[in-house]
Amino acid sequence: MAKNEFVPQVNDVNRISAGTEIKGTLNSSGDIRIDGAFDGKLSTGGKLVIGESAKFKGEIICKSCDVWGHLEGNIVVKELLGLKRAGYIKGDVLCQKLIIEEGGNFNGTCKMITDSEFEKKKIDTKAEVVDPPKVEKEKEK
Repeated sequence: MAKNEFVPQVNDVNRISAGTEIKGTLNSSGDIRIDGAFDGKLSTGGKLVIGESAKFKGEIICKSCDVWGHLEGNIVVKELLGLKRAGYIKGDVLCQKLIIEEGGNFNGTCKMITDSEFEKKKIDTKAEVVDPPKVEKEKEK
């Protein structure tokens, strides 16, 4: 292991446990593991793991991803997307590398992208995902 290599600790991983359901937008710079249900938009600068019991529906932007469970929606991955033997993806995939294990189920389209294409997609999507609508304050009477 290199001196400067960062190894995430257990407490540095964001978790959505089995039995938990979340709807909305999630933005993180760290790793995320989902074992419950998520419906919405997710963006992380780290690794995303969709566990065997997970059900994800929506849009994803991440550095890397392993899909063991169910993913329905579109995903943009900077590096490696791994579809594991029990995993299911239905939707559009943009990534640099794709590994589908025997038994993995993929229904959709896949486009291989470069770093610059990822950064452009990340910026375009971030504007939609992160920027909340501006609310003007009423002037006091």
